[in-house]
Amino acid sequence: MEDATTMLGKEWKTIEGEPVADLASTFAVLVESGPRREVHIGSDSQQDGKSTQFVTVLVALQPGKGGRAFYCKERSPRIKSLRERLMREVWLSVSLGLELSPRLDESCAVTVHIDANPNLKFKSSSYVKELTSMVVGQGFSALLKPESWAASHAADHVVKVKVLGL
Repeated sequence: MEDATTMLGKEWKTIEGEPVADLASTFAVLVESGPRREVHIGSDSQQDGKSTQFVTVLVALQPGKGGRAFYCKERSPRIKSLRERLMREVWLSVSLGLELSPRLDESCAVTVHIDANPNLKFKSSSYVKELTSMVVGQGFSALLKPESWAASHAADHVVKVKVLGL
C-alpha cells in the first residue's frame, strides 16, 4: 500500500488543472482562513489498457460559503481485482488524511469518501464493511455512495475527463 509520508509530496493540481507548488501550505491557509472548515478526501480509479489510473481529491469546504478542491493522480499496473482496487482507493484517501491530520485544528473534521455502494445489487457492496473499518479504524468519518461525492463525483470526473479524456 502507499506510504503515508508521500501523499503531500506528489504532484497536485487544482480542479481547473493549475499546478500547486506546495499543497501543504496552500491547504493550511484554506483550512485556517475561516470557521467550520471541513476536509473531504476521496479517490477513484479507472482501468486504462494495461494500467489502472488512480485519482485522489482533497476538498477544503466551508459549508454555505464554498470551497477549494485539488487532485493528484498515479498509475499502476492493471489491477483486476475489484477488492484490491477499492482497498487501494481507500488507502490513498486514508494515507492523505493521516498526513494532513497533524496539521489540522481539532475542530476540522476529516471525512473519507468511499466509492462503494452498500446496496446489495452492486458488486462493491461485498466490501463496504471492510472499507469502512479501514477508514474508521484510522479515526476518520466515512461516507458511502450515494453520499460519497468526493469519490463518486469529483474524483470520478477527474479520472474520466481530465486524465483519460473520456
